[in-house]
Amino acid sequence: MTSKLPASRRYMGEANMLAPLYTRILELDGWRALAAAGGAGAFANLAFAPLYIWPALLVSVIFLLWLMDGASVTENPKAAAFWRGGAFAFGLFGVGFHWLGFAFLVTPNAHLAFIWLVPALIAVLSFIWALALRIMIRFWSNGPQRVVLFATTLIAAEWTRGHLFGGFPWNLPGMIWAPGGAVSQLASIGGIWTLSAITLAAFAAPAALADLRPRASVFSRVAPGLVAAMAFGATWGWGAQRLQSAPDAGAANGPTIRIVDAGVPQAEKHKPEQRANVLRRYLELTGADGPNTPGIVIWPEGAVPYALLQWPDALDPVSERLGVRRLIVGTSRVDRLSAGRERWYNSVAVISGDSNRRGALSIYDKHRLVPFGEFVPFRDVAARIGVETLQTLATSGFYPGPPPSRQSAPGIPAFGPLVCYEALFPGLSPRFEDRPEWLVNVSIDAWFGRLWGPAQHSDHARYRAIEEGLPLARAASGGLSGVTDAYGRLIAMADAVDPAIWGPDPDGWRARVLDTSLPDAIEPTFYSLWGDRVFWIYIVIFNLGLFVLPRK
Repeated sequence: MTSKLPASRRYMGEANMLAPLYTRILELDGWRALAAAGGAGAFANLAFAPLYIWPALLVSVIFLLWLMDGASVTENPKAAAFWRGGAFAFGLFGVGFHWLGFAFLVTPNAHLAFIWLVPALIAVLSFIWALALRIMIRFWSNGPQRVVLFATTLIAAEWTRGHLFGGFPWNLPGMIWAPGGAVSQLASIGGIWTLSAITLAAFAAPAALADLRPRASVFSRVAPGLVAAMAFGATWGWGAQRLQSAPDAGAANGPTIRIVDAGVPQAEKHKPEQRANVLRRYLELTGADGPNTPGIVIWPEGAVPYALLQWPDALDPVSERLGVRRLIVGTSRVDRLSAGRERWYNSVAVISGDSNRRGALSIYDKHRLVPFGEFVPFRDVAARIGVETLQTLATSGFYPGPPPSRQSAPGIPAFGPLVCYEALFPGLSPRFEDRPEWLVNVSIDAWFGRLWGPAQHSDHARYRAIEEGLPLARAASGGLSGVTDAYGRLIAMADAVDPAIWGPDPDGWRARVLDTSLPDAIEPTFYSLWGDRVFWIYIVIFNLGLFVLPRK
């Protein structure tokens, strides 16, 4: 890809402090341009949880836009934009989705051979970005208008990633703002998609300071950055005012709950010799019923390694331990059909002290399933060639249930269930007349390793609390368990148990327990009433810049 810059290789615009850097980026070609793009994408991950170094994304976005400037003056702009965009995305997703590889290492004898699916997924998601930028470069310009075109293209690529084939909206650009902070409050109006779109637009705006126009005015270069600064200043100010008028983060007047995670390593949980130990440890941490114990207990997704509701040897002691309390538990469930066929579901059940005789008070079957983790696309064909899911109980895959609905049971406030992967999706919670009083997210984060994955998964769930204006209780096996208020602020987190009180953990286990009260819900947010309409209105208004800003 040969550059069409003048032989002098000099910056073509008005001299300023960015000229040397901008010129160096424009002159990158071939493998150097691809390596720089991939490095910039990887660097952008510092902006996400748990580090939140948001300038990393700012720098990376500007760098990518300037790489597109360079691509536009090569002999083949479409190819240059495609490969540079794909390399940036591969670096971004390759580092950001590193935790996917840990899932294949839990039982390596069975699943390590399929770890190639991780780079394959990253390549597919990177292709979305590459294709979008290839199309975009046909309409590229030298002026500030390109900021609007670039930001719109990236959010379109992210929206496609978040919806295509079920969607994978992990680490959207708006997730660089810690939930519960001032900027994150914008999600209560427009959701994470609007916050992501505004973030990308604002971070691309400073790139207008440098361009290829020889006689561009200072104002045309500075104006996009000034508008972005004012927009984010207003966003921060409004969010800070919203939090200032909110109740104290520690205020909680709702029922008391106990969140329990036995901390069993995922690789140990399904070993036959551990099945009794897992149940025993959960019963120990649940504790005996009494006048001073929380009335609601929450266990994570797949807490015990079998279908709890259909195993009397486990359901009997669980019911006996509960007494008058209620247990919200993630468990596998199986429907046995005719001719020996079975249909498995990943479920959330509400269990009482007499559920061993009368059954669960409420059951929700997970609606959005994880490809290859919980189901295999084209399951009949996959079964013939021996491709199985990562989870152990239903190796041929779970079946999806209906969309999440308000779960009501005597003795417990109505809640909205979100099982693991479902916490990634805005707008999935029931609303309007079915609006619950709180959200419950159960998950197995032990699949994700101990690096950044669990913290990022927790943040996704906390954004659902901001969007819906509802408190959230989260029980995550091997992850971050705790309670978040309706503003996304973490008010309590489960800590390691005291062996003197709860007994010692088996070797390698890391049990956690949290007793706390549930915060109050607030009035329905704008987003809970209108969903993503604000996002689409913003996109239309923002793209008016294509007609207003100078093109050349």
